[in-house]
Amino acid sequence: MKIRPIANDLELKAAHNIEMNVYTQESAASWDAFQMRMELFGRYFLVAESDSSSEQPIVGVANGVRLNHNNLSDESIKQGVDYDTDGHYFCLLTIAVHPDYQRQGIAANLLQEMIRKTKDDGLKGIILMCEKHLISFYERNGFRYIGPSASEHGGVQWYEMNLIWQ
Repeated sequence: MKIRPIANDLELKAAHNIEMNVYTQESAASWDAFQMRMELFGRYFLVAESDSSSEQPIVGVANGVRLNHNNLSDESIKQGVDYDTDGHYFCLLTIAVHPDYQRQGIAANLLQEMIRKTKDDGLKGIILMCEKHLISFYERNGFRYIGPSASEHGGVQWYEMNLIWQ
């Protein structure tokens, strides 16, 4: 498994298909949001590439936006319209793994690479919202549980978490 920055529009389509298969239609990022994230934050738009010559070469995706604040209650955040290209925090908006490749450590590898990149770039930390069943995953990867989010994006109850190192 190789974790690397996304390379082209074909991979972007594959990554968006994974997003659409993993998240509900209401909570999945739009195609426009995915394009914007790749254009403005391509360094932080990662894909997991299968080692084998499978029919599914891109099996996972992670991305988000930079912010100058750590308030995640605004609905606009999940669609990635509230951002700052020079922001001090990274807001992780997507970690998604194709259903056929889940529970193989791919999401953890994507997350660890994102942590490494944001630290290397001198950001203050990573903030995110997740569903309840993912809280323990993020805690195992060093994140701190903050509490329920005021956001109800896509009709989902979200929970705020962060990993702040500065």
